[in-house]
Amino acid sequence: MRIRDWINRGVGFGLLLSIILCIAGAALGALLMDKEILSVESQGVWIAAVWFMAAFSGSRLAHRNTQEGRLLHAAVQALILYFIVWGAALAASAVPNFQANGWYITGCIWGGTIMAAILPAGRKRRKRKVSARKKYKR
Repeated sequence: MRIRDWINRGVGFGLLLSIILCIAGAALGALLMDKEILSVESQGVWIAAVWFMAAFSGSRLAHRNTQEGRLLHAAVQALILYFIVWGAALAASAVPNFQANGWYITGCIWGGTIMAAILPAGRKRRKRKVSARKKYKR
């Protein structure tokens, strides 16, 4: 197989969605901490939950039209997302914070992508047929 078969446009859109959801979740967490709704001790759990949902949503978007090899595609998606997370943590000098919650974030990224690959895709919505009366009224 070629690399183009593993990293395609769907994987790119899934990674983009995952990163956008993570940034939005981190901003919401910061807002909740500023309003003192979210405590400092539960910050790691919040970020881990945000990464789980981001990885899950991004993988579901990436695997929307594929039926075969979903688990292997999910592994590629999780690996790329994990490298992006580590790169962002190293670039932002957040290694001490990532060191405390790194196992949770790792588990959530891999767990979210694997969960998205294992769960079956939903039913396709049926389009309503236009009745004969509506066709002729136009």
